[in-house]
Parts: sequence; C-alpha cells; structure tokens
Amino acid sequence: MYSENIEKKTKVKIYFVLLFFVISFGAVWKRIYNIQILQHGKFLNLANRQYYRTLSPMPERGIIYDREGRELAVSVEADSIYANPLEIEDTYKAANIISQMLKVDSSRLIREFNKERGFTWIKRKVTPDEAEAVESLNLKGIGFLKEGKRFYPKKELAGRMLGFVGIDNHGLSGVEYYYDEQLMISPDRIVIEKDALGRGINFADDYEKSSEKGYDLRLTIDEVIQYIAEKELAEQVSRYKARGGTVIVMNPYTGELLAMADQPQFNPNSFSQYKERDWRNRGVTDSFEPGSTFKLILTAAAIEEKIANQDDIFFCENGEYEVAGRVIHEAKNHRYKWLTLKEVVGKSSNIGVIKVAERLGIKNFYDYILKFGIGSKTNINLPGESAGKVRDIKNWSGVSLASISFGQEVSVTPIQLVSAVSAIANGGILMKPYVTKAVEKNGMIVNEFKPEVVRRVISEKTSRELTEILEYAVRYGTGQKAMLEGYDVAGKTGTAQKASQDKKGYSMDKFISSFIGYVPSKNPRVVILVIIDEPDGIAWGGEVAAPVFREIARQSLRYLKVPALNRS
Repeated sequence: MYSENIEKKTKVKIYFVLLFFVISFGAVWKRIYNIQILQHGKFLNLANRQYYRTLSPMPERGIIYDREGRELAVSVEADSIYANPLEIEDTYKAANIISQMLKVDSSRLIREFNKERGFTWIKRKVTPDEAEAVESLNLKGIGFLKEGKRFYPKKELAGRMLGFVGIDNHGLSGVEYYYDEQLMISPDRIVIEKDALGRGINFADDYEKSSEKGYDLRLTIDEVIQYIAEKELAEQVSRYKARGGTVIVMNPYTGELLAMADQPQFNPNSFSQYKERDWRNRGVTDSFEPGSTFKLILTAAAIEEKIANQDDIFFCENGEYEVAGRVIHEAKNHRYKWLTLKEVVGKSSNIGVIKVAERLGIKNFYDYILKFGIGSKTNINLPGESAGKVRDIKNWSGVSLASISFGQEVSVTPIQLVSAVSAIANGGILMKPYVTKAVEKNGMIVNEFKPEVVRRVISEKTSRELTEILEYAVRYGTGQKAMLEGYDVAGKTGTAQKASQDKKGYSMDKFISSFIGYVPSKNPRVVILVIIDEPDGIAWGGEVAAPVFREIARQSLRYLKVPALNRS
C-alpha cells in the first residue's frame, strides 16, 4: 500500500515536470515564431540600422521648359565631397588644405574629422574646378559622390518666377517650390556598412542608384516675350533711376502668362547672394494702390449698369470739388468744365470719375470691384500670392467712394489688375491666370492645364464700348505715348501717390507710374501691364510707363506675326 502511494506521487511529479517543460517550450517556440516569422521585418530593419547607414544623394529634378520647349531650368551632375575620418591620416593638415580650396570653415572640418565616425559631408555640389583641386591632393579618406545640381541656363530670365532650390534639391520659391513634388522624385539610396562600434567603414556593394528623374514642366511663358519685357523694363528703370518695376504680359482669352518680369533682376543660380526679401515675385506677392488705372473698373460698372455711356456729359467743377469736407483737385492742376465720359477717362479726370461714382452708387461700385476679382486671390499656380485689400463696404468713410473711384484706399496685385483688364479686353469674362501648360514625362503629357473661366463680369456690348473709350485715351488722351503704328491700342495710364512712411496721408515725391492696355484693341493678342516704382523726376504714367508698353507690344506682335492694319 505504501509503495503504491509512492508510485502515485512519483507519477504526479513526472506529469508536473513534463507539463512544465511543455509549457516552457511552448512559450519559447511562441517567442521564436513571433520574432522570426511575425516580426521578421521589424528586427531585420533594426539589425540593418545597426550595421548599415543610408545616404540620399539628390537625383535629377525634372526640366522646366517655356511654352515652345526651350529649357529654363535643368539639372546637371555635380560632385559632392565627403570624408571617412577613420581613414584620414593627418586630420589637421587635411582640414586646413581642403578648407582653403573649398572656402569652408577649417575648424568645422577639424571637428568632423576627429569624430569616431565613418562618414561626413565636406561640401556638396562643388564646382568642377573645386572637385579637380581636391582630387589632385590624393588624400586618403576623401571621396566623391555625384548629385543632381539645379542650373538656370538663361540666368536672370524669369528668375523670380522660376524660383530656386536648396542644397537638398527641394524647391524654395517660385515654380520650383509650387511644383516641388512633381519635379522631385524620391532620392537615390546609397548604403554604408558600419563596424561593431557603429562607425561607417565603406559603401556596401549592392547600393541602390536610381536612373529616374522627376516630371518635366512646360510653362505658358514665352522665352522671347519674356526677354523683350525684361529688356524694355530694365532700360526704363535705369533711365528714370527708379526703385524697381514689374511687367506682366497675358493672353486675355486664356489667362496664360506670356511674360512676368521685374526689376531689379534676380539670378536663381546665385540666390544666396540676395536678401531673402528680394526673392519674392512681386507680380503676385506685392500689392499697391493702382491710381487711375482703377478708373477702368468704375467705368465698366457704370456702362454695364446703364447709368452712363461714353457720350454722357459730367460737370468737372473747374478742377476743385469738395467731398465730405475734403477738397479734391485734378492732376496737373487741370480745370475741366464739361467732359463726356469718354473724355473723363481719356483725360483721366479725378473729379469726373467721382461724379460717375456718385451716380453709380456705393453698393454697385463695391459689387463690381469684387466681381472683377479685386480683394481676392486669383489662385494662380505660383506661391505667395497676396489678395490685395478692399475694405468691407460698412467701413467706407464719407470720402471712400470718391477716393476709390480714382484708385486710392484700395490695393491690388499686378496679377489681379492684369486679370481684371483682360476681362474687359476679351468680351467680359474673368479668366483664371496660370503659368503652367503641362506636366510631362518622357515627352508625354501627364497633366494638361486648360483655360478656366471664373465668371462673366460685363457684357460684350459693355466691353466694346469701353474699348472705344480706351482707344480714345491712347489716341487723344494721357496714353498717347502707347500709340503703335499699324495697330489700334486700348489702354489707360496711372500715376499713384505712394502712402507716406507714417501711413498718414500720401507722399508728395514718391509715385508708382503705370500703364495697362491691350493690342490689337478689337481682337487683342496680349494685355500688357507696366509698373515703374518711384521714378526719379517725371512720374506720370503716360510719360514713364506707356513707352515701355509700346515697345513690348511692338516687338511681341512682330514675334507673334500679328498683321498690322492696312490704313490706306
């Protein structure tokens, strides 16, 4: 009996031990299965991170073309220089020699070369001369990698609109920034092996090297018209010792920008030599009080609402008119009595447009300002666009209707103004402006951009009547220096006082001179806006800006092969 009890207890113990081993091995196998099967990828990645380091040399960005396929931005291969500090024999000597050749800080190189690591960048995307000079040293531990470097072969041409890229090849401004994801693909991967202490020792044999490059862009900009615009603008800014200037050339029927120029010029190949505030594309980022060019918005509204036509007569008060306690004068101290609406616009009478605005009314005027897109972004495919400024109607003062009628108390961007006048030129339709025609891959269109209607603003009849008024303004009014032999021109001058530095009133000696017009007036191929910022001496838009319009129009129409009128 006693022996039976002992035998039972022994069996129980054996079963418990067996169960313990079964459970233990089950737990071990479960853990092994979890690590080797379920989480294989995770632990492999951790292992690779311990034994490998990944670098990402920058691949080629896509090419940016003008509308005719001419290259405006390309990628070229450049050498980037790196070091393996573990292989450098004399870190101080190497750092001092290389720093002199590459014009980099020697103290930084000494710090990097003395670290227990197997890889560090010395200088990326060096010039061929710099690469050749360093290579000639035959220093142990110094190596070279090829990376894509952005290059702008036309230098300043359309510089601010194109923008530029940083050292990592990502766009930082302009088209380069706006379309960065399309132009830039995933970077190449180069793998470096690390030793047991985590130090890089050499490149792995099977590193990945991409042969792909980003998508290409085809812009609406025409290189020839862009060159014409930049040349003529630069000459006039220099002639009048102006602070700067802007020109925009647009196809009024499609909203395509054919040129966007500004002064002073900007070379994206050397963007770091400019102050950051000088990187911006003023055609979309900066707003200004438009002065008399804004009279077009008022006149269009008045004709559309049938409260005036071009032959209606307005009394212009002999040059002085009091509004809400403020006496308003004509420019150049003119003393007009009775003027037709055509003459009010042609002679740019401030008092005349006030009389038109009073007849139109605050609400109607405000509604048309918004309909023409003033006070809201055009949503052009460029970064940094400003909306300008139009105060809510409830915040208008007793003098606001008068002031806004001739372009004060309101600010517009150049792209807003050229888009608004394009609506007058094309028969009354506001078009969305754009600068990109297509995204392409290997010459095939991936995404094409089409003209986009925003809304109808005025009727075709109003457009025709206003065009006749603007033709008069060029033939007989303030815009005579915009006249172009062989073509009818429609346009309007602007001379706007700039706000004083204390923001209390207007400067007496700082002006923005402008002219905006379209040609041929009956079937326009181009709308051209010219802005000259703070010309020295003469400031009238008809004297300073209109001649620039004429020269850009003359050369552009010849280039576009637009036939002149036969007036015989």
